[in-house]
Amino acid sequence: MTGPQLGQRQNANQQQDAPVDKPASSAAITLSSQSLAPGAEARPARQKWGAIAAGLLAMGGLGWLGWWFFLRTPPRPYVLDFSPAKSRYAVADQQTPTLDWRISNPNQVEAITLRTLDGDGTLVGEAQTFDLTSGLPMDLLPYCTKTSRDLTCEAVPTTVRQPGQYNFELSVLPKQSLNVPPIAETSSAVTIAGIPDPTVMELVPQQVIYSEAGTQVSANTPQLAPPVTQEGILVSWIVNHPESLQDLLLVVKQADGAAIGGRRFSFRDPEAPANVAIPQELQPFCRLDTTLVCQGVPTGMTQVGKYKFELTPVPVGLEEAGVIPDAKVSEVVEIQPRPVRITSFTVNGRNAEPKYLIPVDQGQSLPGFRIGWQVEGGSTARVELLPAPGSVGLQGMLPLPLGPTGTTTVTLRVSDGHNPPITRSVTFETFDPTPNSPVVVDPNGQPMPERERPTAPVAPAAPRRDPLGELLQQEAQTETASEATPALEPTSDSLNLSF
Repeated sequence: MTGPQLGQRQNANQQQDAPVDKPASSAAITLSSQSLAPGAEARPARQKWGAIAAGLLAMGGLGWLGWWFFLRTPPRPYVLDFSPAKSRYAVADQQTPTLDWRISNPNQVEAITLRTLDGDGTLVGEAQTFDLTSGLPMDLLPYCTKTSRDLTCEAVPTTVRQPGQYNFELSVLPKQSLNVPPIAETSSAVTIAGIPDPTVMELVPQQVIYSEAGTQVSANTPQLAPPVTQEGILVSWIVNHPESLQDLLLVVKQADGAAIGGRRFSFRDPEAPANVAIPQELQPFCRLDTTLVCQGVPTGMTQVGKYKFELTPVPVGLEEAGVIPDAKVSEVVEIQPRPVRITSFTVNGRNAEPKYLIPVDQGQSLPGFRIGWQVEGGSTARVELLPAPGSVGLQGMLPLPLGPTGTTTVTLRVSDGHNPPITRSVTFETFDPTPNSPVVVDPNGQPMPERERPTAPVAPAAPRRDPLGELLQQEAQTETASEATPALEPTSDSLNLSF
């Protein structure tokens, strides 16, 4: 190629390679020329930089989204709060412990496990597991609210109901994609107080001294206590915590501690054993509230003597375990015997004099005497006619044989078995008003000197008889055979108390 031709081509290439504006400026100019109306001014340069910044932000956003979905590690869940609603409960309130908790990032939680531990850390019952892979389970819906940030649960009930001290453990299982171990949190201690055992706070008799039934008390006998009625000794008591009461055992003992009877009152209805109810026999005397108060409960004890009462509360289930709690013991109650009194003591129907002198001539028959008596007394009264026949009834009459000479004393002795006896005595003395020896005559009717009188053979002395004693004994056996000797001590058969 020749030189001129070469120079011409280079000039042409130089014209073609002439400088041109930058692409961004060209685009801006093009846009500007299209958008501006004829005669409009071009946009300021700052709008150009705004467009550049928007492009950069769009590119950055796309990069951040890619990192979020493909490169970022999801956040781990954490237990932010786990605690019981309160630290103390009582079985009597019929409430179970409830728990509150808050967990972050619940969407990364696969399951929640709740365990109950006793004071030694031993698992109590079965663990509760809640599956969160498909949202809140039905068991938690009434207590929990869930957002993407946290899971909040309040007053979630537990299954423990027995008395004791417990801790609760909440275990959060993250999703497998996180590749992290479960997260466990333990609550503070919770105490469940059991139902307190019932206790007898008070056991008192209505009065500590009674008189025997039938005793006449008046203004003239102020020293006598009011007589016991057919209901017997009355007792009152107060029992705390009756909600755990199974039975009440009321036992009566003599002053020396010997049991002579008792009664059981059941406070559980067999058809509804969970409920406490006053038994029918105590309903007129008792009221049941936070305490059991019974007033004037009749025991049927009417016999003369000294007694004390024991009241034992039996809690539910304790008797089956072979354990009986301590009893409450009352003070000693005494039923005093009805005072005894000799209302009459007669000889031949007239009031007996202290002493009778009876002259009896030789060969004259002895006069007859009859001893009569009448005594007032109670069940323990005992009447004796001494020296014979001994024990007799509260009233009666017996003949009194006397010897030709000598002295006979008859004593009426009355006692109530507790106090010193009272006595009345009468003495009979017989004598011969002509004690001179008779005149002995011979066959001719002449008085015989004393030294010449025949001597009668001496016969052996016969045993001396006691005609008074023998006759009184026979009469007493005939007249008192049908009478029963009053008992001095009460027996369990006479009580209106029985198990």
